[in-house]
Order: sequence, then structure tokens, then C-alpha cells
Amino acid sequence: MDKQIHFDPNDMKAMIAIMDKHGNSDTMYPGTNENGETVFMSVYPEHIVVSTMQDNGWNRINTYWRDGTHEETFDGKWR
Repeated sequence: MDKQIHFDPNDMKAMIAIMDKHGNSDTMYPGTNENGETVFMSVYPEHIVVSTMQDNGWNRINTYWRDGTHEETFDGKWR
């Protein structure tokens, strides 16, 4: 999996364009964030889910909805 999608969570227009283009994909997109942490992004028609394996050991889940709503949850520790 060498495809990556770069996005700015503050740019809703760009986020919606990603949902429109990749929303029916069955691929999870790996990458790194600005802090060098490993991230995995899943894109759906109505939202984007970004799972971040934080350096402090926690797995943070950010969900960005098409209507501009944003959620942040934590899914336990990964190490």
C-alpha cells in the first residue's frame, strides 16, 4: 500500500473532495502526521476516520463528517 492521501482537517472543501473521490474505496491509507506518528485513514462517502498511533502509546481516533462535525475518541493503548 503505497498510496497516501494528504489533507488539512481545517479545509472542509478539500475534505469533501476526498470523500467524493475516495468514499467508495475499500483501501485504508497509511501515512504519517506532522508529528511523525503513524496514521491510518479510512474514507467513506459521509466521513473520514483517521487512526493515529500516538508516540505516547495511545490510539487516537478522529472522525471528520461531511457536515463539518468532528469527533475525537481514544481506543486504548497500542503498546
